[in-house]
Amino acid sequence: MKNSFSESYYLPQSIETMENITQALNDEESEIYGYKTLKVQWKNAKEVKISLEAFDNGEKICTYKSFDISLKQVNTHTQSIIKSKMLYPQDIETYIENACACNYFRGEYGYDKARQKELDEKIKQFCKPLSQAHKILQEKYNNEPKMQKILQRANNL
Repeated sequence: MKNSFSESYYLPQSIETMENITQALNDEESEIYGYKTLKVQWKNAKEVKISLEAFDNGEKICTYKSFDISLKQVNTHTQSIIKSKMLYPQDIETYIENACACNYFRGEYGYDKARQKELDEKIKQFCKPLSQAHKILQEKYNNEPKMQKILQRANNL
């Protein structure tokens, strides 16, 4: 996977081409190590922006890479389309987001009493439910090794 790219294109008139782009990004590596989100947003009749977010090969589960491609579409009146592809179920995705937030707030320094109070509240919000959620998800995805691997990686933050 490339670390970054940004290019300009003349986009064909057909929206099906966008679906082909989504399918091209749906590779086996993303299934194992993380998810890729592809968003296609038409800014006006001739310009569209594509944003892609992905985990960095699973090495750091909370680290995202962002990619932008600028595309030009000629003489169409399409207003907007957003295509998103997530390779994890929503409950796993929520668990990962909470684990990453927990990890972030545990590592932040409380420079005064007010900030320390905010941090304590965030830690309680994101960290406290993780243990129970992990147990529930382990049972639910007991027969799915890929999901178990991702759960373990998020649990070890």
